[in-house]
Amino acid sequence: MNDTATPLLPIATGARVRVVIGMLLRRHRGRTVGVSVLFLAASGLGIVLPACLGRVVDAVSSDAGLAVIAGWVAGAGAGAVGAAAVMLWAARVLTGLVQDLLADLREDVFASAMRLPVSTVDDGETADLLSRVTGDVDAVAEAGGNVVPVLLSAGFAIGVSVIALTALDPWLALAGVASVPFYVLGTRAFLRRSRVVFREVRVREAARSQAVLDAVEGIETLTALNEQHHALARVAARAEDSIRMQIEGVRVRNRLFRWINGGELVGLGAILATGFLLHANGAITVGMVTTAALVFHRLFDPVGQLIFGLDDIQRAAIGLARLVGVIDLAPETDSAASGTAASGTARTVGDHARVELDLQDVGYRYPSTGRGVVDVTLRVEPGTTAALVGSSGSGKSTLARVIAGHHLPESGSVRLEPAATTPYYVSQELHQFRGSLADNLRLVAPDASQDELVAALVAVDAEWAVELLASVAPAPLDEGRIQQLAIARALLANPALVILDEATADIGLHHRDAVESAIRVLRRDRTTVLISHRLEPVSTAEQIAVFADGRVAQLGTHDELLAADGPYRSFWLAQSAGRIDRTGASGSTAGFR
Repeated sequence: MNDTATPLLPIATGARVRVVIGMLLRRHRGRTVGVSVLFLAASGLGIVLPACLGRVVDAVSSDAGLAVIAGWVAGAGAGAVGAAAVMLWAARVLTGLVQDLLADLREDVFASAMRLPVSTVDDGETADLLSRVTGDVDAVAEAGGNVVPVLLSAGFAIGVSVIALTALDPWLALAGVASVPFYVLGTRAFLRRSRVVFREVRVREAARSQAVLDAVEGIETLTALNEQHHALARVAARAEDSIRMQIEGVRVRNRLFRWINGGELVGLGAILATGFLLHANGAITVGMVTTAALVFHRLFDPVGQLIFGLDDIQRAAIGLARLVGVIDLAPETDSAASGTAASGTARTVGDHARVELDLQDVGYRYPSTGRGVVDVTLRVEPGTTAALVGSSGSGKSTLARVIAGHHLPESGSVRLEPAATTPYYVSQELHQFRGSLADNLRLVAPDASQDELVAALVAVDAEWAVELLASVAPAPLDEGRIQQLAIARALLANPALVILDEATADIGLHHRDAVESAIRVLRRDRTTVLISHRLEPVSTAEQIAVFADGRVAQLGTHDELLAADGPYRSFWLAQSAGRIDRTGASGSTAGFR
């Protein structure tokens, strides 16, 4: 089984990634130049040690005396200490710069992800975005914090060492070039293969994560249908694909190691042989040959670090390409306009516009599953409630997302009058955002006054929260109170059209009455689309649409549907029996699920 998922989001080109990196560096231009100067100085001081040791060899050969030898030894020590001190300074400055660049990147990626349309990521493969904002960010952060300082140091060391060899004797530098073909061929082979391998590693890790998420989130359904083994087989197959690709990555790295070791052997041998010939002809001294050999040997670690670091850099480059893909995909926003819109959302509770909703032959299917809705026609009069009920997967939540604008209909039309109306969507997912209780409320109305916050809380019977408004510390809340807060936030947003998608599904019984009371306040004189597996709150809706297999199977008022022989009447009777049984013994909780 090899059903590796195709990435949902685009991956940026190398050229685009370089543009973004350049843009980030320009934000910190002065520190970038300063880091470059420090690393250059550290690399220059690093040449002092082999140069002084070469002079020591010449001093010993010519019996120059203990004082001369001691002077060169002291110079070697001073050079080593100076190089180490400046390198530490450079690394410290670079670490701060890299962390600031990473912070900028994280903010840009997060801001872009928050601007993505829901339909872009809510198609069953949400792990692609999840893997980018977690695994790819981690890969880039690891490379930036650990690898970049090493590679930058290595790059300057190599450049300065090549200049030093050329200054000693061009023939020595040319001899060292004998190692270059090994490095180039090995690196090209590594880059050519690893670019494919490491990209596949990230894609297959995302596919494996998605399989795990699907299995965990759908455990109840899988258990009920006895389909656990299919989900486990899918997880196992994707995990095996991921492991096989990671093993291939290890093979690619091992082949690179062999090329590097060969280059070191050939290069050092060529320099020693060339130095012997030049010394035999009197062109250079033994000390100069020693210096050349030490300088070239000094390159072993930087070259190895530079090439070995391509492993992490390659993964970070893929991660950057995936992150920049998120940045480029997000639409640009007019911050001034959005700020103005946000500041105008807080109004007196109940003072909202009236909107009409008209659906004509609406159809939409998820590409990954084929499920959705077909030919749905529904008209919701201003200030009334339309309830959507049906079993799980029947299409009611899909239609709600189409109405909310999360998905564009593939056929038919969704008309709102006034057309500029923005639906407000409240789901069953419970979120308490960081910050104080007031901060949570002001997410939709940043300029809301204290009186407006209190009015919204009192309207949803959340008087318990009023005294918490003065606190600047987060207040831990349980599920029911979090959802009451969400309803109060919806009142502050004061939408003309509100969509309530299973808003009471994940709250406890002891909070259900309070949340349903708050929902009744939110629905009052407001155009509402209500989705609920419990039919008691649905019974007060002006019209009820019963969904089955993506279509409207029944449509009418509560009384009309009860009078007809159909699924609504059957489930109403089942839920009524469950309520009666719970007054004595435990009974059925059957219903639309």
